[in-house]
Amino acid sequence: MARGITTMEVRADGVAVITIINPPVNALSLDVIASLQRNYAEALSRNDIKAIVLTGSKGRFCGGFDIAAFENKPKNEKPGSMSIDFLTDIVEDAHKPSVAAIDGIALGGGLEVAMVCHARISTPSAQLGLPELQLGIIPGMGGTQRLPRLVGLPKALEMMLTSKTIKGKMAHELGLVDAVTSANKLVNTACSWALEIFEKKKPWFKSLHRTDRLPDLEEVKDILKFARVQAEMKAANVQHPIVCIDVIKEGIISGPRAGLMKEVLSGKMLEQSQTSKSLRHFFFAQRATSKIPNITNIGLTARKIKKAAIVGGGLMGSGIATILILNNFNVVLKEVNEQFLSAGINRIKVNLQSLVRKGQLTEEDYEKKLSLLCGALDYEQFRDTDVVIEAVIEDMVLKQQIFSDLEKYCHHNCIFATNTSTIDLNIIGQKTASQDRIVGAHFFRFRCQPDVLSLRSGSFFSC
Repeated sequence: MARGITTMEVRADGVAVITIINPPVNALSLDVIASLQRNYAEALSRNDIKAIVLTGSKGRFCGGFDIAAFENKPKNEKPGSMSIDFLTDIVEDAHKPSVAAIDGIALGGGLEVAMVCHARISTPSAQLGLPELQLGIIPGMGGTQRLPRLVGLPKALEMMLTSKTIKGKMAHELGLVDAVTSANKLVNTACSWALEIFEKKKPWFKSLHRTDRLPDLEEVKDILKFARVQAEMKAANVQHPIVCIDVIKEGIISGPRAGLMKEVLSGKMLEQSQTSKSLRHFFFAQRATSKIPNITNIGLTARKIKKAAIVGGGLMGSGIATILILNNFNVVLKEVNEQFLSAGINRIKVNLQSLVRKGQLTEEDYEKKLSLLCGALDYEQFRDTDVVIEAVIEDMVLKQQIFSDLEKYCHHNCIFATNTSTIDLNIIGQKTASQDRIVGAHFFRFRCQPDVLSLRSGSFFSC
């Protein structure tokens, strides 16, 4: 069955509007690409069509190449058939102009297709970027060659090497898009722009051949050398950032056509690398956690949490307790002795005091938040808790003992959570009869400034 299509509507003014339809993000599946090629062949051959506007359905331009299709690419596909033969030789070199009308997202292959067009119109809030390096690969449809020519080499390197996205308003300031307009005017504005290019009232730019944003050769070498040093420092054990830099260099030194071919061949090599295969597996594994078979929240009511308990008052435990009391939960913090308990409570006080110094809490707020906290050396105060979060050292035997003890003291509806990052939840709950209420609740600790503590809760996974 076909997965995704493109449709073409020819307006009275002679503009063909081609729309990508492949929910939820209008990804470039093999079916979409084949359909796009057919639409372009028809649009370029018809005498009643003057120009083309490319857009996406339901407020999204295109979320990029369908990652699931990596394994299904034709084995005998000619290298560069999409990037060079179609996008460059047919779309970009066509005798009719194309304009991309971008709303929602234009990511990866979606942005690469947009950059092939002779102009781009965007909504201010649309997100544009080339995040391929997150998957251990590089942009493979001309992105390494066109982005530097549109936004300049330093910004292009930043966007690609960090997978950074920018909004339409910023993209306009950088030169990545030619104009911004509201969503309800987007397609009409793009159509008008396309007709003005056709009538030679606006310049007809081919992104691949622009050089006005590129620095002189010596500066290019310095910029790329610095980028290479930075990439090796930040990601010494992976090759795709360095490959990306080398491909960009090839296009500037040897010409964009040579750069396109190197991009294609390097991309195919990286797709087969263990790094990319692992990162793609991780990508799908993350999304699979929200689609656990036979698990649904339909008809369920969220359980109210009024009182929480933390086992372990170390750096992580005290941080979790801080976040909970800042969100107005009553919290019991348990430790094994008075010394450790006092240290844990003091850490929480320091966290709160840092917020007072920053003006984020008043002294009155500080006292109110602190009043929600109480310390404990046993489990007696756990009897009416709604959730317990274990945050002790990564010792399997210790964790098993803690969960066995919790089962004796907590009521039957209490959720047991562990902050472990290395131990299987099934093993932690092995010595209990409560495996159906044991979850992982990992928290990530990071500092924005030396004296500010922030915590972000991770996903919950059932045992």
